[in-house]
Amino acid sequence: MRWTSFLQSPAGLVLRAALTLGLLGWLATRVDWVALGGLSVLDWRLVVPAVLLAGLAYPLQILRWQVLLRAQDFTLPAGRVHAASWSGFFYNSFLPGGIAGDAVRFNLLRQHAPDRKTAAATGLLADRLAGLAALFGLAALALARHLLSHEVGRDGRLLLAVSGGGFALFVLGAGLLPLTKLWEPAATRLLGGPRAQVLIAAVQPLTRPTVALPCWLLSVAVWLADFAALWLLARAVGLETGFWGLSAASAGAYVVASLPISIGGHGLREGTLVALLSVLGIGSGQAPAVALLAVGFFALSVGWSLVGGAVALLDSKPKSAAG
Repeated sequence: MRWTSFLQSPAGLVLRAALTLGLLGWLATRVDWVALGGLSVLDWRLVVPAVLLAGLAYPLQILRWQVLLRAQDFTLPAGRVHAASWSGFFYNSFLPGGIAGDAVRFNLLRQHAPDRKTAAATGLLADRLAGLAALFGLAALALARHLLSHEVGRDGRLLLAVSGGGFALFVLGAGLLPLTKLWEPAATRLLGGPRAQVLIAAVQPLTRPTVALPCWLLSVAVWLADFAALWLLARAVGLETGFWGLSAASAGAYVVASLPISIGGHGLREGTLVALLSVLGIGSGQAPAVALLAVGFFALSVGWSLVGGAVALLDSKPKSAAG
């Protein structure tokens, strides 16, 4: 049985749920809840803007998808696009697999244009890849900046090499996409001539500079909003850390959380954050603050995902094919 098939099986789902709950439980035991009584330890002047900044990342993601939709000539009401996106954020956070939200968005496009499934899937994949490319690029930048001013061991330098290499692969792939003559023969062999031409027609609008550049800038803005929110939260719990080091750790946490081995990345994301902070020499002697930051990291993600759940409930009535 392949590993991916096992993860989707009942036993795999139980294992992923156990991993999620186990990691979150471990983090909870590291927080001094007695000292935290009444959340008085938090600086709410920093918590509030952290929450708002974390929320800003979501409409920026929706705007990125709208750029791709316009490039592919999908004409949908903005309200339908926002409703599907917010619903997707909720399903991605609470359902196994990590792609349930993409299924919601794909279904919207399928209802709107049932004969353009390839274009719909291509746009969604481009949306995902744009976010990952920006994440790897910012991770490399943040790690390089942190390493300039901090003594970090071999593991830190290895992380820099991995993030830089990952970003280089994304850049290479993005550079090859417009050169359809290079990959058209392979696509034709794999998909057949007619399907390959449909794929090429779906990809070409997404490679235009007027589309790729805004998507890249929006992706960078999404992650910077997330990183800034976590940095403010770190200051709110009393954790002494610089912006770049924390950004590097959170970028790595998001990359690991994208692996389908826990429910919505929960637990895995927070546990990875704690581990990477240690690798980068951040939070030494401040274990309770680090654990509290990780718990806050979880709360930010779940809290805004629940907003998506409310949107999904309000948007549950049937819609016409025209949206």
